[in-house]
Amino acid sequence: MAKILISLLGTGQIEKNNTNKNEYKGTDYIIEKTIYSDEKFVSLLLVKHYKIDKLFLVGTNQSMWDMVAESFKAEENYQFEIIEKKDNNTLTEDSLFKLNDIIGKGLKNSGSKCFIIKDGENQEELWSIFEKFLEILDSVDEGDEVYFDITHLFRSLSVMSFVMLEFGKTYKKFKIAGVFYGMLKKGEPSVIVDLSIFFELLEWAKAIKNLKEFGNGYSLMQLIKKSDESNEIKNSFSNFSHALSISDMGAMRQSMKQIKGKLKLFDEANNRIIGLVSKELREFINSFDADSLGTFQMQLAQWYANNKNYSMAYITLVEAVLSVVCESMRNDPTDKEYRDEAKNFLWDFRFSASGSKEKEKVYAVFTKVNNIRKNIAHKTSTKGSASKATPKSSIENISEYIMILKNIKKYI
Repeated sequence: MAKILISLLGTGQIEKNNTNKNEYKGTDYIIEKTIYSDEKFVSLLLVKHYKIDKLFLVGTNQSMWDMVAESFKAEENYQFEIIEKKDNNTLTEDSLFKLNDIIGKGLKNSGSKCFIIKDGENQEELWSIFEKFLEILDSVDEGDEVYFDITHLFRSLSVMSFVMLEFGKTYKKFKIAGVFYGMLKKGEPSVIVDLSIFFELLEWAKAIKNLKEFGNGYSLMQLIKKSDESNEIKNSFSNFSHALSISDMGAMRQSMKQIKGKLKLFDEANNRIIGLVSKELREFINSFDADSLGTFQMQLAQWYANNKNYSMAYITLVEAVLSVVCESMRNDPTDKEYRDEAKNFLWDFRFSASGSKEKEKVYAVFTKVNNIRKNIAHKTSTKGSASKATPKSSIENISEYIMILKNIKKYI
């Protein structure tokens, strides 16, 4: 695992009395209460402060590569070579290949690289920058800690850099250890601000969406675990998340009751985002306001269908019907024998003495749903499948099946 700093390199300003050289003005910076005096590159103080292993510098062919060469004590001839190529607009990554080794020696670690990008003045150049960022990400390994310096961002890179970092986290699964911006101040040390909170906010937003839309509380559980909140909050949400993830309906009902009693703690949490989580949890739990297992399972089947988790919708719907039948007959819906009796009871719908067409329809729908469930649960091949329904028709018809089976009570 390596500590990697990706830093955007600007063009700087013309140095007084020297028309051939650009540089940043030396500034005092403060980061985590440590002051670094007369620093021209924020990236260099970050290298020192965080003991960076590899430095990836990104800039145009007019960026201050000569100043980088000087800072890492490259030979003067090489510095002048870079200046000349900048003046002739002929500087390429090959021209900076030697600088990669010079930076590596300064860091006492190999692997540092310099990348040249376009100005980003049109769509074609923006795509080329995107491809360059992909190349940079290919140099990052899973598990690496990535620090990002955006102090000297220019043009569209301010937006693209954030997009690419977020993309990179998914693409390579590296850790964003810090996103830094040097805020210049007059008369006092300039502050290095860590903007990584923006990415934390994105993580929370995605986690809340995963809970609301997909019933996946795992990522939210991980964020809550890492927070400074009480163990009561962490444990209650962990129980809820585990039950939800494995779709254990009995445990889900129990954990929902438990977490509902703890929502006041969520409301009063120190972390303001936990307050948002509390609001979403309350809405989620209240949508399952059921006084019986059968009703709860029916609501859950509908929720799975609404959120396009069709396999769980079918599995839950069959269990819901059996639970409703048991409860209507005043039997324990968790008892296997009573659930078997419920199956036989539904079988008798087919031979109803009253010849009720409605009962026959309910039976036919339940049979279809159960056969689809068997296909899903047992992973049978098409040849040996219990149902002849196609995946497309199963998805298209699930809402109608739920609507019909919701009314099964009136036939019992």
